[in-house]
Amino acid sequence: MKRKGFKEKANILKMLAHTTRLMILEELVKGVKCVNDIEELLEVRQPNISQHLAMLRHIGLVDFYQKGKKRCYFLTRPKMIRTIIKGLKE
Repeated sequence: MKRKGFKEKANILKMLAHTTRLMILEELVKGVKCVNDIEELLEVRQPNISQHLAMLRHIGLVDFYQKGKKRCYFLTRPKMIRTIIKGLKE
């Protein structure tokens, strides 16, 4: 067995093991959201959201595009995140 694949999976699970990051991912499953949208939906301050989004982006779960001055985030692996979130709800 190759440890590299398991290490990546473990890192993804570590990212999911935080309330705010999990909430962000659940919102992004519904579609693209700008940081201010996420701030309003989750009632979490923008700097905190930005930190979590940076972590999720670093591991490759989300990415963004610029829309004027706004950064709008989307899932890069939506099928995987949907499956995990669905599994957590069962």
